[in-house]
Amino acid sequence: MSETNIIAKKRGMSPGSFIFTGEKKVSEIKVSVFDYNQSDCEEIQVRDLDDLSKYKENKNVSWINVSGLHEVDKLEKISNIFNIHPLAMEDILNVFHPPKMEEHDGFLFLISQMIEYQEDKKELKIEQVSFVLGKNYLITFQETEGDVFDLIRERIRNDKGRVRKLGPDYLMYRLLDAMVDNYIVVLHNLDEEIEDIEDELLGYPGQSTLESIHNLRKGIIRLKRSVFPFREVIYSMEKDVFPFIQKSTRIFLRDLYDHIKNCADTIENYREAINTLVEIYRSSSAFRLNEILKVLTIISTIFIPLTFIVGIYGMNFNPDKSPWNMPELNWFFGYPTVLLIMIMVAGGLLFFFKKKKWL
Repeated sequence: MSETNIIAKKRGMSPGSFIFTGEKKVSEIKVSVFDYNQSDCEEIQVRDLDDLSKYKENKNVSWINVSGLHEVDKLEKISNIFNIHPLAMEDILNVFHPPKMEEHDGFLFLISQMIEYQEDKKELKIEQVSFVLGKNYLITFQETEGDVFDLIRERIRNDKGRVRKLGPDYLMYRLLDAMVDNYIVVLHNLDEEIEDIEDELLGYPGQSTLESIHNLRKGIIRLKRSVFPFREVIYSMEKDVFPFIQKSTRIFLRDLYDHIKNCADTIENYREAINTLVEIYRSSSAFRLNEILKVLTIISTIFIPLTFIVGIYGMNFNPDKSPWNMPELNWFFGYPTVLLIMIMVAGGLLFFFKKKKWL
């Protein structure tokens, strides 16, 4: 669904209206919970949404992941359980919203975008992931089931690293860090695509090469729209003081900001590289056109004197009427003589072009 259709869909609705702007990508929403502390961990698939209420004031850390956003009534129920502000829920359901962060009464709200590179289509898949951070819980909302968080899930299950020893703010940092790490993978794939296009440009670029450059340009623009606002979000989280982000976590956020800043710088470099690719394509196309015109011009130049000779001897004035009327018509070797002269003229022109380095 285009952004124009989204605006038309939400036009006239009051602020905080629960309107899903995306497409149905799963048959039904699924809610999973990791409820853990330093010594225990429980992984649960929630069937009855009313069971989520026990995680609101739980002493453990609870990671509640919601996959699927099309069943608005169920999301409204989750919103009521955790007192999520309607404006925040409106942004969660607007899956085309740029990254942002807001502090609400009782929770911290953050929107980010998960980006993956589809090698078969050479396209970017961008999915919005929303975070609701409370005192002892973290809720994540996403459109589909697949994500880049499997390594974090394994660390929680096997009690590796700091995840089970620290709070939900550190968990959110780890999830954001996993997303940024995947940005680096995406940028590496785009770098390889740029190199492949450069190789094509040094060979025989065609219309498909130009289409690849334009598709790459659109992908870089989409990537910039996702990464640059996200960089500002991470900067704010690292510099400002929020009640649900511990001081110890802000140290890790500083490192995360460095990573995403490097990603933003790389994107800018890629934008310049794409502009260079376009110029190389234009120069290559102009060079090929000039080569074609040069060959055609040389061929035409060679055939001009030959056509002149053929034109003269094609007049066929009768030599019996006047000695000035082509006596060569009666020569025994007249035809071979004219052919030899034509060959000598063509050869002489080719030798001249070679000497001038026009060939």
